[in-house]
Amino acid sequence: MPAIISDPFRLTATELQPLLISDAPYFPELEAARANPDALRHEAQTQIVLAQTEPFMSTIEQIPQTPYTQYRLFVRNGDRRGYETPYFEKRTRLAGAALRLFLGDHALKDIVQDYLWNICEESNWVLPAHERRIIDLFSAETGFVLAEALSLLGETLDVEVRHRVRQEIERRIFDPYIRFHELLGWYMGGNNWNGVCNASIAATFLLLEPDSGRVALGLELALRSLQVYLNTAFESDGSSTEGVAYWHYGLINFVALAEMLRARTKGAIDLLDSEHIRNVAAYPAKMLLSGSWFASFSDSDETVDFNPGIIARLAERSGEQSLLDLLARPVEPRGDWRLTMMLRNMLWWDGSQPDAARLDDAVLPVGGIVRLVAQTRAGAPVVLAVKAGHNDENHNQNDVGSFVLHVDGENLLTDPGRGLYSRDYFGPQRYDNIFANSDGHNVPRIAGQLQATGPEYKGELGEVTTADGYKRVELEFARAYPVEGLVSIRRQLSLAVEGEDAGTVWLQDEFRFEQGTAGSAGEVEEALITWLEVKLDGTAALICGQRHTLRLVIEAPQASQFKLEELKEQSEANAKTGVLKRISFVLPVATQVQARVRMELLPAGA
Repeated sequence: MPAIISDPFRLTATELQPLLISDAPYFPELEAARANPDALRHEAQTQIVLAQTEPFMSTIEQIPQTPYTQYRLFVRNGDRRGYETPYFEKRTRLAGAALRLFLGDHALKDIVQDYLWNICEESNWVLPAHERRIIDLFSAETGFVLAEALSLLGETLDVEVRHRVRQEIERRIFDPYIRFHELLGWYMGGNNWNGVCNASIAATFLLLEPDSGRVALGLELALRSLQVYLNTAFESDGSSTEGVAYWHYGLINFVALAEMLRARTKGAIDLLDSEHIRNVAAYPAKMLLSGSWFASFSDSDETVDFNPGIIARLAERSGEQSLLDLLARPVEPRGDWRLTMMLRNMLWWDGSQPDAARLDDAVLPVGGIVRLVAQTRAGAPVVLAVKAGHNDENHNQNDVGSFVLHVDGENLLTDPGRGLYSRDYFGPQRYDNIFANSDGHNVPRIAGQLQATGPEYKGELGEVTTADGYKRVELEFARAYPVEGLVSIRRQLSLAVEGEDAGTVWLQDEFRFEQGTAGSAGEVEEALITWLEVKLDGTAALICGQRHTLRLVIEAPQASQFKLEELKEQSEANAKTGVLKRISFVLPVATQVQARVRMELLPAGA
């Protein structure tokens, strides 16, 4: 076995070329499966993966269409779904048919070839929302998918189909990447685009390019950029400011590439062997609330699904066994549109799921996130997740100081996650959207002003302590607001872990203004956010969950009363199935003023 390269990201093409062993399989598990595909078909994980595409199989001959009028919807009205829905369904159907063909269903050969040809006939693999880019996320991934299909099926496919796929990948991916990589906005970038695009393209070179010198050049370019991705998209504590969903998306193709390179170099290049990767691998389990529920800061959804093959392999390679908690029951692994991921779910996962993990407290000091865990006297799990951070993060939302209260499998107080992806959401009007601005989060409005956008608008995580039967987290986030005269917002969240109050949470905010500016600054309005039914009774409010009711009581100031705002129009505009609610109360104008809310759990229906 060759010696392991200590810094593979700095290798030049000249250094890479002799490391690529031509007869070494890029995907050893796949080569083993070729010898007995019938055995693979009957394994538990294969049945799960095939079941995910089974709904499409009765109409598999009907290739989803991606015509001009759907392509132009984004320019005409900002809509993304009209074109993206058939675009991704087409690739999902290809994956389902290609896997079945590999497993022995030879009647699907021409259907697979029609899908491959149809995708090659698309005018652009780049999504309309990304039209100005030479290569985008999904054109890079489409190249990887088509190359994997050719590798998977080999001479089962007609020569002219294979030639056409190679021709289109050369024209759309290889040539522009080598010639224009420095013009690609995501190249050397600090977010998931870097990881997705570079890893997908590098993997495609390994699969499809016959010239080893050109493969080495493609790898040199990709590795140089991927080092930037790993060092900037993730903090030193492993956290991702993009949230758990983009942690997953940015890494799935990277892990696939890393294992391809390790196989092709017989272990000389191992991109997963580092302390930083181990920290990155530990991150999502620290954001876990229960099941498939995660702290939904930034543009992340409240629930997140993972590719179990990628998770299992990264857990094995990094030694971070907490990753397997992401697959724990009762989570049901869902499908993926990518043939590349479906194949790895079949070959890197055994179909097993562990029992639900017991959560512990977690602190990500650089990412500015804290998770505190307790139980009610009846044993119901209570999880409190809190965020500091800043308002110029990747997939940013203006949510400094926000928190999520998750009890027994549901969010009673929430961060509602991302808004509807559209032209406006990624344009100058982004922060008009309540899902991106601070009005849609558990933070105050001060003098009528919301939090501002930019790296200078930030919070600082303070002490995290456990003492006298309480877990507490403190943070300071006055700098998140562009309010003249605002000196401090000191937020403390306390979670009772013992006695009669176990599971009860207290929110305490202290606001300080410069002497003589409080009146001109205006009033402070506290806010709490939920999707659930709310009932008000003056200084008290009931949030009615399926398993528990959360009773909110304003303990200070005593004269304040709750007000309820149902954000129906905003929820519908963002394609949400529920209606977001904003519960607020106003504090008296003063140089120094305090708000204190008690949040106690009652049985459902109370």
